[in-house]
Amino acid sequence: MAKIVTFISGKGGSGKSTVLVGIANELALAGKRVLIVDTDVGLNCLDVITGVGEGVVFNWGDIFNDTCEIADAIYPSLNIENLFILPAPKDYKKSFHPHILKDLLRLISSNFDFILIDAPAGLGKNLTLALEPANEAVLVVNDDNLSLNAGKKAAEICQSMGISITLIINAFRTFAVQTGLLPSVDDAMEVTEVGLLGIVPFEANLNFNASQGLPYLRDTRATEAFARIAKRLQGEKVDLPEQWR
Repeated sequence: MAKIVTFISGKGGSGKSTVLVGIANELALAGKRVLIVDTDVGLNCLDVITGVGEGVVFNWGDIFNDTCEIADAIYPSLNIENLFILPAPKDYKKSFHPHILKDLLRLISSNFDFILIDAPAGLGKNLTLALEPANEAVLVVNDDNLSLNAGKKAAEICQSMGISITLIINAFRTFAVQTGLLPSVDDAMEVTEVGLLGIVPFEANLNFNASQGLPYLRDTRATEAFARIAKRLQGEKVDLPEQWR
């Protein structure tokens, strides 16, 4: 059975989707079968980031509407072997209650090692839809007070559902933290009240490549961070680089 992990954020702009795809890529490169599920109804972007945008015809909404079979809505990544995506529908229907996606993912979970769910930004009804199937959750924030405070609210919703949660600080700028311009790692953990899973350093080209559906960048500080986080999700003990301890 797959480990199902939902990635959440309290607000837009945290780079949550890019972080999720980076970690999914590293899991797939390690030989794991990984399914990415987009739940950002109406604003779905993961089909672009994973490079399958032009080929998408069906989504998980079509499965529930009996428009297609399950396999028809699951697309292989064009860039990474073992990586697949289940796109989100273009609009939200009343029939999309939280349990319906949970039931679908349980049905197909034996086909994958990991299912990573990309929750919509914010605290709306789709957040519950994305959290309902999860074994655990990951909160992705930027290292600024607005993102941290919004992330704390998202984490509280997750915790109220009895789902364990860990923290990823994205686009981390060491110099800004050292000079006191941004909160420290300890500050981020204190504000969100969530334990740390990993830190992803700022990488200028990462978001651009993702937005254009370009092949996955390798051998950068950010992708090295994704690889460390992917190992931790597999249960390995991997220390933080010394400059962040």
